[in-house]
Amino acid sequence: MPLNPSILTFFAKYIEKELGIVYSEFNHYQLENRLDEIVRIVGLNSVEELHAKATAGMTSDIKQLLLDMATNNETSFFRDPKIFRAIQSSVFPTILKDGRKARIWSAACSFGQEPYTLSMLLQQYSEQVKAPVNAEIVATDISSKALERARSGRYSQLEVQRGLPAASLIKFFKKDDDNYWTVDPVLRAPIRFETLNLLSSFLTWGKLTMILCRNVLIYQSVENKIKIINKFTESLNSGGFLILGAGESLIGLSDAFESVKVDETLFYVLKANPLTLAA
Repeated sequence: MPLNPSILTFFAKYIEKELGIVYSEFNHYQLENRLDEIVRIVGLNSVEELHAKATAGMTSDIKQLLLDMATNNETSFFRDPKIFRAIQSSVFPTILKDGRKARIWSAACSFGQEPYTLSMLLQQYSEQVKAPVNAEIVATDISSKALERARSGRYSQLEVQRGLPAASLIKFFKKDDDNYWTVDPVLRAPIRFETLNLLSSFLTWGKLTMILCRNVLIYQSVENKIKIINKFTESLNSGGFLILGAGESLIGLSDAFESVKVDETLFYVLKANPLTLAA
């Protein structure tokens, strides 16, 4: 018996409200498959039963499972390498100049490959300038499941083969008996992992030097994009860097940033006394 469309609409609207991710009728089939998975995990008999429990009162475990299954955890080490080359060659020399402290936010960090990549680059930059660097990385995601994996710093052979140079693998990872690779403690040291919802959570870390939020805005409505960008604007120091995904831009979303092209890569730099758009 086909699932009542109103049940799918209920869950789609809940996910849109919490995450800003829109499930159109076209991809309701994908949503139904993910709801079936949650039904199996929590030991229910049907999506209808899951709906009844959710409408009676969304429990924390069901809420977290919905958020976990709705997020896109596609990621890899050094994803889009030219971005990291530009960070290494141009951004780090700017934000770490004269021993300055850099505070970096990896937003929607998924399984942790991005913050660990940044930590590797910081180690390499320190060796390049022959001096310690003063930097910390805050890595956040809404998915507790993704953050659990990120904190473990443990990756399969397939995951380390996606984008990670062999020299970095040998230098910064240790292989265990199960054919998994674990990050060296030196990479963990500057990173703090935290659960955070970009749409509803408030930041308490003070001003930041650089924010990476890649391949997140493409899933959001214009209203939610503006909300997120305004949060980034409030979080950055003047002159701080915002780095988006290759297919994302601030056109029509914010006038608070200047675009800067670095080695064929577009970064955004926060202006002095920036204005934010109303969401």
